[in-house]
Order: sequence, then structure tokens, then C-alpha cells
Amino acid sequence: MNVEDVIKHYRDVAFLENRKRLNLLIEFRDLVKKYFDNSTLNMVTGKYNENQEAMEAQKEINLIMKKAYQIIRMADIKTSLVSSSSHAVAGHWKNMDLILNIFNLARNDIPLTIATDYIESAIDVYESNRLRSFMRTINPFFWASVFLKYR
Repeated sequence: MNVEDVIKHYRDVAFLENRKRLNLLIEFRDLVKKYFDNSTLNMVTGKYNENQEAMEAQKEINLIMKKAYQIIRMADIKTSLVSSSSHAVAGHWKNMDLILNIFNLARNDIPLTIATDYIESAIDVYESNRLRSFMRTINPFFWASVFLKYR
């Protein structure tokens, strides 16, 4: 495992990493909005009817979904929800992550706004952390601790 593969808590990142995470979350939010604005749910099949823009957005979402999920989790935001499944599974309750299952929310009668609220909350965490991340970046003791952790 490389040092770059380790996802750090939002309070442990420097300014440029904070900005990179913030930009990725904004991109992720915008892609999710683009996908759902350009697709409609078929209530009979439970699948989305997608136009070309939605299909392109879905590809992009799938490429960054895992990274966005990790970044949201490192902002101390829990993204799972206990949900009752459809009648086909005898109505059992299940734990469902709303970010990793963003395309399955409607099938589970979960409003998209709940998932987008989590994304917005994470964006707010990283925006609020901007000044502190800058202060860490110019603090030599921060870099000394980083060096000692990965030595």
C-alpha cells in the first residue's frame, strides 16, 4: 500500500489535499444532479430511462464514486441508512449505504435528497476546513509529524 493510497481524516490534510477533495465532491454532486435531471424512473421495472447525458454522467459517477465515498466518510459523515426492502424480499430491513447505492435509492423508496444532503454536508466540512488546512500547511510541526508517521 502506497502512502498516497491512505485516505486521511479531514483534520489531517494540507491545503492542497483539502481543495482537491472539495473539488471532487463538488464534481460528484454536479454529476449526480446531471444524471437524475436527465433520467426518469420507470415505476414498473424499477430501472431508469436515461438519455445520452445521463449515461455519460453515470460513467463519470462510477469512476469517482468510491473516492467520493471515502472522502465523505473521512469528513465524519455516516452515509448508511437502515431501509426496508421491497416486498419481493419479504420486507426485511437492511443497512444501505446511500452513496455507494445512489442508483438504487428510488427502488428502496429513499428520496435522492437524503443522499445529496450527505454530499452537501461533506462539501461544507471541507469548505469550513479551508483556513485550518492552510494553517497546517504552513506549520513546520505538521510536516514533521507527517514525516515521522510515514518514516
